[in-house]
Amino acid sequence: MRTKDEAKEKLILDTALRLIMQTGLSGLKMSDLAKEAGVATGTVYIYFDDKPALIQRLYAYLLRKSLSDLNSGIATTDPLRVKIQKMTRNYLNDNLKYPEYTAFFEQYFRSPYFVETEAIRAEEDSVMQPIYELVVEGQQQTIIKEANPDLLVTLVCGMLNELAKQALFSQKNISESDWELTFSVIWDGVKR
Repeated sequence: MRTKDEAKEKLILDTALRLIMQTGLSGLKMSDLAKEAGVATGTVYIYFDDKPALIQRLYAYLLRKSLSDLNSGIATTDPLRVKIQKMTRNYLNDNLKYPEYTAFFEQYFRSPYFVETEAIRAEEDSVMQPIYELVVEGQQQTIIKEANPDLLVTLVCGMLNELAKQALFSQKNISESDWELTFSVIWDGVKR
């Protein structure tokens, strides 16, 4: 059995994303992927058993990649509100910087390829942990509403996803005053 090369797996995943943005999930063909990536079709199957396995791995890969810098610029001494403001801004900036990730996520969640496996859930939990930790910390300090953290995170992420889509669609930057208003609405939605 051949050993797997991390760089080649990344090449295949990045190429798959590019093709999915052109053809959609249903239009992705493993042979086209191999050709576009410059590898043999058999090589793709060394890394991924089939198309669903590839798409699920791509989801986990993009999730980790898109949320890797959520804690950027956040000091442990920052007050909770400031931590949440910085983290939500980091999340928004990632959505603006990588719109293809958001487009993939939307397709993935509405497709038959979306299967909530134990491995996928563990990956989601690992990547989203900083967000949930802040919510729980805020609830323990009685600053954040006593609500299911999943609900609060969905509220915040959904709003930020939509704001990023609107900004990208209109090709307008989000001004500092727009951001301040947005965060004010987010904060009012989650605070006690």
